[in-house]
Amino acid sequence: MSQIFVQIASYRDAELAATVRDAIQKAAKPQQLSFGIVWQGKPGIDPIPTEYLHYCRLLLVDADRSRGVCWARSKTQLLWEGEPYTLQIDSHMRFVHGWDELLLHMLAHCSSPKALLTAYPPAYTPPDQLHHGDPTRLAASHFTEQGILSLVSGTSLTHYTKPQLGMFMAAGFWFAPSQLLREIPYDPLLYFQGEEINLAVRAWTHGWDIYHPNQIACYHEYTRPGKPRHWDDHHHWWQLDQVAHRRLNVLLGIGLGEINLDRYGLGTQRRLSSYEQFSGVDFKRRKLTASARNGLPHNGAISS
Repeated sequence: MSQIFVQIASYRDAELAATVRDAIQKAAKPQQLSFGIVWQGKPGIDPIPTEYLHYCRLLLVDADRSRGVCWARSKTQLLWEGEPYTLQIDSHMRFVHGWDELLLHMLAHCSSPKALLTAYPPAYTPPDQLHHGDPTRLAASHFTEQGILSLVSGTSLTHYTKPQLGMFMAAGFWFAPSQLLREIPYDPLLYFQGEEINLAVRAWTHGWDIYHPNQIACYHEYTRPGKPRHWDDHHHWWQLDQVAHRRLNVLLGIGLGEINLDRYGLGTQRRLSSYEQFSGVDFKRRKLTASARNGLPHNGAISS
């Protein structure tokens, strides 16, 4: 059995094949990788990655039938076949050599028995221009007009000897034991905005501790001019977005309505109010403490 299940939800992305190729070629143990890919594209127009199919479980979806990134991510999780670790990434990524062993090494140096690694990686420009950047914390930036918390890269972690405790998650890069897939399945009715805070509060209330890597494992393409987006192709995307906002508000205790989140709700090991105290985020009043803006746990807990 493979050791790391790599989840990729791809929407009409020409970088997908290069992302898979780079991950395999730069892994220390490529034979220990498997990929679960939900390809959302236009048949005959968008390329299908076929070069490394022996590594991949591939679900092909006509882009017209797609219901957004979280819907697609929920389907990637269904392709998991018991690998002990999982990595969720976007379909436009590049890697450092030995990234698989590096992630396992850093995860082993987290002091929590239920730890996950996550960050906003530094940038790259296709095909392979890697931009300089430091491993960083995730920090709170502001609340949007819709009341959704926006995140940014925070302070550098270059001088730390192991991953650092944090409060927030990046949807485009997280690594964890696959137990997380059973405990926190993706809500397919989320759309785009709110995905990351949904992940963070659900993981934390299920007893998971969030850590930010002290070394760079991968790179992400952030500026993608002219490339198709789901909301560009789907004129009624806002209806999906409205449903997602209502569900997120119920999750965060700031919305009314008879919505049963069921398995997509909060955990029972910690309370949402405890997360707000820990993170310095007040969801109802849309307030952030200085520690939230700096990406530091409010209780001052920092490992060395």
